[in-house]
Amino acid sequence: MEAKILNRPPLSGDYEERSFVESGNNTLWVKFLDSEYLEWVGVFSQSEWKSTNLVIPLEDKKLFLVVAGGQGYFVDPDAREISAKTDWDMIEEIVYNPETNSLVATDGLCLAVIEGTSMVWSGNRVSADGISIEKQEGSVVYGKVNDLTDKGCEYSFNIKTKEYICSWECFF
Repeated sequence: MEAKILNRPPLSGDYEERSFVESGNNTLWVKFLDSEYLEWVGVFSQSEWKSTNLVIPLEDKKLFLVVAGGQGYFVDPDAREISAKTDWDMIEEIVYNPETNSLVATDGLCLAVIEGTSMVWSGNRVSADGISIEKQEGSVVYGKVNDLTDKGCEYSFNIKTKEYICSWECFF
């Protein structure tokens, strides 16, 4: 199974289309290939908050996470439906961690952990305004938080223990 963001809507009639648009004209088009090698296109509403658009395959499930303008949709390509939506509609960055079979997300202020299709943990605010996720080693995610300097401050976050280590403390 595959999923790919399209740069523009396909010509009408080229693919079966499923509209998941809830409101507005701001949409993201994603082409899916299901387990029977049939192609179809999903149209997703983008939240008005963020510009993040991406697709992440989830290894243990036959699902894809589509993030459209910060809103996450868990899509079953075979059923051609949304299985669930993320609690946050302001996702800035999100990564799949194979060691824990979970997702780590940030809205720019906090970190969160998603297992399956549910957010199981959301931490306190740790950034002035921006969190990057730069790499993973095992169950630990590394990145930088905005600490009101040009360089930012490095952090580590252990997904299993939920331990967050950073030399800077957010005072907001």
